[in-house]
Order: sequence, then structure tokens, then C-alpha cells
Amino acid sequence: MPRGYSPDLVEYLKYKTVKDGIGVVLAKKCIAANIPSTMVAKLLNVSRQTVHAWFRGGTIQPDRMDVIQALIKIIDKDTATGALPLKDYKSSKSYYNSLIGPA
Repeated sequence: MPRGYSPDLVEYLKYKTVKDGIGVVLAKKCIAANIPSTMVAKLLNVSRQTVHAWFRGGTIQPDRMDVIQALIKIIDKDTATGALPLKDYKSSKSYYNSLIGPA
């Protein structure tokens, strides 16, 4: 499995809420689902650094909001059905492939 989230980020997010932005919501859901930030970056076609900025409440361009909200809904649905949290690298890769579809 790729390197996990830093304890500093996890601690920081304990005190953040929805009012701190959709990026914070995405961060909490990704951490709970064990979805690596590199996967989020690939899915949203941005850099990993951009994802981490969003996770800390950074500005998100309006044209990215719909895609982020859709990803949050997918994470919620897959968590409810038991597909998440991811357990290891193999399940991470398989999950990513299921989201992007066949090549």
C-alpha cells in the first residue's frame, strides 16, 4: 500500500468540519476509506500537492466542485456496500481500475 496519511494531517482534520470546505470533507472520507492521495490526484487529474492543499482547506476551482462531489458520493456508496475501506495495494489498484473503467 502506498504511504499512508501523515499523523499531522489526521490530527489537523479532527478539528475541521464541513464549513471548512469540501476539500476537508474529501480528506476525511479518503482517510476513512484508506484511499491514497495519489489515487485521488489521478482520478481528479490534478497533482498530489493540489489534493493535499484541498485537504487542508485550500481553494478549489469552481469547475472541479462537481467532480469532487461525485467522488464523495461514490466513496459514501462504496463504504456503505463494504467495498471500502481498501485493505492493501492490490485492492487499491483494483478499486482504481473499477472507477476508471476498462482501458
